[in-house]
Amino acid sequence: MRSAVLLAIALALSLLQYSWLARWPVTPDLPLALAAWAMVDGTEEGVLWRAWCIGVVADFVDPGSEYFHAITYLLLALAYLPVRSLVFRTRSTGWASWAAVCSVVAGLIDGWVSGFGDTTWKTMAVSAGETAMCAMLVGWLFGGIPGAWHPVGRGGA
Repeated sequence: MRSAVLLAIALALSLLQYSWLARWPVTPDLPLALAAWAMVDGTEEGVLWRAWCIGVVADFVDPGSEYFHAITYLLLALAYLPVRSLVFRTRSTGWASWAAVCSVVAGLIDGWVSGFGDTTWKTMAVSAGETAMCAMLVGWLFGGIPGAWHPVGRGGA
């Protein structure tokens, strides 16, 4: 049940990201905010699986992406595992910090793979800040879902 709820949330956020928000030059990365929250707040057993699933959904919805999100989110989850014990997992500061780091790293990887285009360090910083705030909002909205419906489990710390 958890995976179905997580995939539904990822689909809704991805549709919002790659339709309505796509018209603005600087926006938060909603699927990445969800993935960052899912990596930080959830159980340790599913970190890689959750990140990859959210990335696959984002790749499915994003018209210009072929496996970019799935691979990038999986690599970010692999990078997160060694520092997991240092992060306050049930706190919004942990969600926001990891989301900001993920946003910058994903932006750098995207720029390296496909070119930076109009992206500057300022737009990347603003997007990272917005993604961090959205990760806090995602954690606040979906963190209170009860029991078996909770999309990432109770990782706590």
